[in-house]
Amino acid sequence: MKFTDAQTEAIGWPPGNLQLIACAGSGKTEVVAQRVAALLKTGLTTGLAPRNIVAFTFTEKAAAELKDRIVTRVAEVVGEVNGLAEMYVGTIHGFCLDLLKTEVPEFLKFGVLGDVQQVLFVNRYSKKTGLTASTDLRGNVLRRFIDTKNYIDALNILREARLNEPKLKGCSVVNGLKLYQQLLTDRRYLDYSAIMLDAVKAISQITDLKLRLGERIRHVIVDEYQDVNPIQECVVSPRNQDILLTPSEERHDK
Repeated sequence: MKFTDAQTEAIGWPPGNLQLIACAGSGKTEVVAQRVAALLKTGLTTGLAPRNIVAFTFTEKAAAELKDRIVTRVAEVVGEVNGLAEMYVGTIHGFCLDLLKTEVPEFLKFGVLGDVQQVLFVNRYSKKTGLTASTDLRGNVLRRFIDTKNYIDALNILREARLNEPKLKGCSVVNGLKLYQQLLTDRRYLDYSAIMLDAVKAISQITDLKLRLGERIRHVIVDEYQDVNPIQECVVSPRNQDILLTPSEERHDK
């Protein structure tokens, strides 16, 4: 592949912040893979290892494509590199779940609710999850099966977005979130939002963990960065962890 001047500059950019702005089909994945290969090539003298690089994608399919491309380009540019399997290339959810399972013992016994399982869980425990204890903007009580998806979306927004707490005063869904979060804990479950939220809390509250991650991870690559939400931004950039205040904050404070 023949690279443009901008692509060549991006591939050889020295360690530091770099933003790639490109349309679909412009070779972005190839440039990212080439850049990782270039970093590992300089790592032969600087000591950079594959485990020092983390690459986040939004889907498992994108992760598989990027990982395959990286392996191929590293072989072409650097040759055999020990520990290449230790480089994390995957979703933010996957990274956070692995972190919780390996670093926070209490989560070893937790299962994960997928999208369908979460809907079934909320419907089955409609009162305990706060669904039928919440109302819509017109004051109508939310109904099982009919309003479940909208309720779950609202729960996710409350945990993943920057919140204006005064504006939420009196919101029934906020109280519903407390019920839902408590039931998740009691039943030993995590949903996708909880995975990220609990990972952020672990990083911010466990000093040794934050230091170890800081020492290990030297380069973070984020595919489709424009789609990152506030809680994901906290994972990507831990210094932003104080921007989120959620109604479920007391979960690990008990």
